[in-house]
Formats: sequence, structure tokens, C-alpha cells
Amino acid sequence: MPPTIAVVIPNRNDSGYLRKCLDSVLIQDVPPDQVIVVDDQSTDDSMDVIRERLSHAPGAKIIANPTCLGTMGALNEGLKYVTSEYVLFLSSNDYVEKGIFERAKFCIASAGSPGVWSAMVWAADESGNRLHIYPSPVVALSDTFFPPDKCIRLAQKFGNWFTGTTLIYRRETLQKIGGFDISYHGLGDLLAALTVASIDGAAFSSEPFGVMRQHEGGLYRRTMTNLPGLDVILKKMESTGPILSHALFTPGFCEVMKRRLRFSAIRAFGNNAWLPHARSWTGYRYKLLCIIAPYSGKFRKLQLILAFMLLRPPFDLITIVWHRYIGRLLVLSQMRNRKSG
Repeated sequence: MPPTIAVVIPNRNDSGYLRKCLDSVLIQDVPPDQVIVVDDQSTDDSMDVIRERLSHAPGAKIIANPTCLGTMGALNEGLKYVTSEYVLFLSSNDYVEKGIFERAKFCIASAGSPGVWSAMVWAADESGNRLHIYPSPVVALSDTFFPPDKCIRLAQKFGNWFTGTTLIYRRETLQKIGGFDISYHGLGDLLAALTVASIDGAAFSSEPFGVMRQHEGGLYRRTMTNLPGLDVILKKMESTGPILSHALFTPGFCEVMKRRLRFSAIRAFGNNAWLPHARSWTGYRYKLLCIIAPYSGKFRKLQLILAFMLLRPPFDLITIVWHRYIGRLLVLSQMRNRKSG
């Protein structure tokens, strides 16, 4: 039997994108079993758009939060109403491709109830025009199930190997770990996905089944450029992570994850505004970086190369080139072959 899948769409003042998002879910040949939209105190005409689009969707549910809960809080609120076995949390400014639920149901059934299913994603501009396949790791070129121990090795190898636009969670396991930890802010979905996959494994499809708009000011970027807040998140990951999945959140994994995320934070800044706070980080890698950074500040690319060499594990360069870039070329080649065939 194919699993049931719900879609939870959190929204706050995204009425300009909502129609595209909702339509992409509702026009599927194999639709989701539940559609839940959580409006987080929008002040635009979002509620009018939501009611209009969902008026002919049987069983669709609209939740209007009485207070603003933030993105992760809105996701948890929607999760309360999910009765399906699996759930996709879809940002209101992104959308999905045709066939996503059909493929996900087939892969999940074939894998035997994995913790998550995910696929590749298109990166798009503000208007939703596809630009290129988003550079997340291509961990397989065909539908593949990874058992928990393999998911842990992938997490150690890549850090994040999921893209949220297509990330479908097993509801029961997500609820068991407490849903999304709102104190993780823009890293809540990443850490939840890594945790769930380390417990129940993961299924993966290399075809792009989602479209993610590239825009400034998103929750992830705000999280990465708030360095004091990021330090609090990383400290909590070290203390709470092992309780939820001791096999994944080992001291070694947490240390490498900290360095990867701090590199991502440095990259998120367009200048040296990260430097004063970075001087509080302990360890020779950070000390050396803070000595070198002022001299390379005028050459941003050089500064990022130095930061990468100091903070990322040595094998990250090989995995990025092979799995992110060569892998994407292989995915595009497969897609062209399918079309021509």
C-alpha cells in the first residue's frame, strides 16, 4: 500500500507567491492526502488567496494563528493536524513539480517506511524561473534507500545533504523527536531531517521535484548572520543532539558540523562584519583565520578560500566537486536522455 502524504504550507505575507505554490500542490495527477495551510498573522491579502485556492480542495484545512509563531512554530502548529503517515513542509514562496507525490509514494513504499524521502531541487529567481539545479549533494543517480548507518555516514561526509523543498518526513518519527526545535531557527529543519534519517533511514531520488526561489532575507540567512544566536544553536546541538540520536551527534560530528556552519555563516556576510564576533571562537583554526582575514578582506574570494581550507574538513573539496557539480551534470544528462528517449 502506498503511504499517505500531507502537505503543510506555512505562510506570512507571501500572497504574491501563494497562488503558484498552492496550484503546484493541487494540480498533481496523484495529489497529497491532506493540504494544511498555516497563516502566521499575515497583514496582506494572503487569507483571501488561501480561501480562494482551497475552496474546491476536499478536506483542505486553513489554520490562522492567533499570534505570530515564526516559521518553525507555524510548522509545528501544522504538524498537530497531520493524520497522514508522511508530511511535506513546503515554503509558501516555493513550489513543487508534477509527479512529486507519485514518485515519493512509490519510493517510500519500496523502501519500507524510511524516516525521510527527498529529491533534487531547481533554484529559481524571484519570479520563479528555473536557473539551475540547486547544488545539494547528488548521493545517488537512481531511486535509493539508505539505512540509518549509511545516513549517518552521509551526514558526516556532507553535513547537510537534504533540500527542504522536497523533504518529506515520516510523521511518527518527527513527532517522536519533538517536531522542529524553534530555538534552532533556520537550522531547525536541517537538524530534524538529519536526526530522523539517522533513526529510520532515508529514501532519495535524483530528479528535481521542487523549485526553490533565491531571495534575500530568508530565515536561514537571518540565522547564519546572527553569530551570537548561531553560537547558542551550536551549543544546544552538542547537548541535545546526542539525546535524540547518540549515534549521529558524536563529539567528532558536532565539532565538524560547527566548523561547517561557521564557514557558511562567514560566506553569508558580504564583508568583514563577522570578524569581531569570530574572535570569541576558541581553537587554533579560528585564531589563525582571524589573523589572516583583515589582510584578505579586499579579496573576498581569497578570504573564502582561506576560510574553507581552515574550517572545512580536507575531503569536503573532493565531495563538493564530485557530488555537487559532476553529480548535477550526470542528473541533467539523465534527464536529457529520458526526454530524447
